[in-house]
Amino acid sequence: MMLRLGVLGCGNMAFGLLDHLVKMNRVEVTGIFDPNPAQLAKAVEKYGGDPITTQAEIAERTDFDIYLVASPPLYHEENILAVAPHGKPIYSEKPLCTTVESCNRTIEVCRQYGAKLFVGQVLRLFPLFWESKQILDTGVIGEPKLCSITRAGRGEFFSHGWRTNHSETGGLLLEVNSHELDYLYFLFGEAQSVFAQAHQLNGWGDVLDALLVQITFRNGAIAVLHSSNSSPVGEYRVHIQATNGNMVHGGFGGEIQYRSFDATETTTVRAADLNYGDPYARELTSFLDWVEHDSTPLFTGETGRVNVAIAEAAYRSIASGRVEAVG
Repeated sequence: MMLRLGVLGCGNMAFGLLDHLVKMNRVEVTGIFDPNPAQLAKAVEKYGGDPITTQAEIAERTDFDIYLVASPPLYHEENILAVAPHGKPIYSEKPLCTTVESCNRTIEVCRQYGAKLFVGQVLRLFPLFWESKQILDTGVIGEPKLCSITRAGRGEFFSHGWRTNHSETGGLLLEVNSHELDYLYFLFGEAQSVFAQAHQLNGWGDVLDALLVQITFRNGAIAVLHSSNSSPVGEYRVHIQATNGNMVHGGFGGEIQYRSFDATETTTVRAADLNYGDPYARELTSFLDWVEHDSTPLFTGETGRVNVAIAEAAYRSIASGRVEAVG
């Protein structure tokens, strides 16, 4: 049986996810809500379903089996809370919310109504990110202790619209780097404290666009994230140092290289040779399998809360000039 899908928010990310869902042939788009008439018409024309112009209308309807929330981050909480009382599973695009308080409230309400809550933290499913964790788990280079990640570029789509507003995005650390923060959680577990400093160089709205964030984890590991949307010469790099060697990889493409202290040669794994499948299909399959078969999900609301807590501590640190605890 096809699952009847209700969509809340139909921006670019929603279109990408819906493209994958349509190919999987497990859902039918039953209704789409978006307050932007032009965007709503475009989505309905492509995917079908009823056009819904108000949040209240989609909240009142009872003919949905699952929901997809893909609005700008600031509106995730209100959209999730609008439909949670139906007790139906909800897929929320990252970040879950823009504050820890909102995450807590969202998770609790979904728990209260028995609504499964899944958050799309897809980055760790990209081949090199996933493979790096599998290699580390073998112990070949020992226990990971340090990690530096650079994600630098200059996306012009951040120069206008809601992405120039910190309150709507949660800042660059959530609009973009919730992915890297989730990857670090994947590697090291719970974070303990953060020290961060930042500048605004583009002058686009009030979003800080050049940040250094140092995170200490409860297991003693340390990570540094260099986040930049003010770098015309872009770069993506991950470097992991462990107790018996190190690893570097190119993130979304290229290769992994690693070598232990006693090895005579570096091992190279090319992204093109890995066969994990499309990362978006993997996460959506995990969500739908959780819905239909109650299998263990890759991500939950609690997973989504983790990176919001780290980002929130980082912004507190930028304001205070001190190390801040992760709540």
